[in-house]
Formats: sequence, structure tokens, C-alpha cells
Amino acid sequence: MGKRDGRGGGSAIIELSMVASVLVVMALLCANLTVVGLATSVNDSACRDAARAAAQASSPGQALSLAQAAIKAHHADGYYISQPTIDSSAFVYQDFAGAPPLDTSPYVEVTTSTDVRIPCPLIFLGAQFSKRGTLTFRRTYTFPIVKTQLYLN
Repeated sequence: MGKRDGRGGGSAIIELSMVASVLVVMALLCANLTVVGLATSVNDSACRDAARAAAQASSPGQALSLAQAAIKAHHADGYYISQPTIDSSAFVYQDFAGAPPLDTSPYVEVTTSTDVRIPCPLIFLGAQFSKRGTLTFRRTYTFPIVKTQLYLN
């Protein structure tokens, strides 16, 4: 066995630091993707449940109230993921006054949105994934209205 002359020990530290920096970036990216996945799931299920609840109503006002009540069941942490909200300007309750045209069903359309704060905004070569480290997710669901008023002539 030969003697080591003491040179070459620094290359292991350099290799270790390079690998560690890549692992840290990957861990931060995984944290970001986890929060984004959770936010997408919360917004999607909130929108679906709000549309389902609104489809049970017999008037537009009641439908919006039921949708807002249903969306409150979907809690978010409030810091990284905001509470889902209903976009009332995009809320559609179309019952055709009880007389829908042929091949058309009454429907309700609900759009929700959720803001997500990225825990570790990563910047590569000056490019950012989002402005101010937040993303907004929007989701729209359309459900058939199951309770309509029947107008008999």
C-alpha cells in the first residue's frame, strides 16, 4: 500500500457540496409541488361540491347561497392556500324558466378560485415561476339542475 501525499482530499468536499446543492433544490421543488397539488385538490373539490349543491336549488339566489355554504366546508390553511371563493360574476343558473328547449337541460355553472403562496419561490437565471410567489387556480363545473319548477298551462 502506498502512502497518500495529502493532495486530492478537497475534491471530495467539492463533489459533496455540488451534490448537496442539487439535492436542496430538488427538495425545495418537491415542497412547492406538494403545496400546488394540495391547492389544486382543494379548489377542485370545493368547486365540484358547490356546483352539486347549487344544482339542488330552485332559484338563482338559493343556488348561490347553497354553493357558498358548500364551499365553506373546504378549509385551507389560509397562509399557503387561501380559502376557495366563488366568482359570482361567472355564476350561471339557467333553468329556462321551467321550459328548456329541445335537447337542452337546465344547468348551473360555478367557478371557484384559490390563491397559492409558493413556499420556496425558485429563481433560475432571473426567471420566476410566478409574480410575487403566488399562483391563482380557477376551476369551473357545470351540473344539471335537478329541482326545477314545473309550469303547467
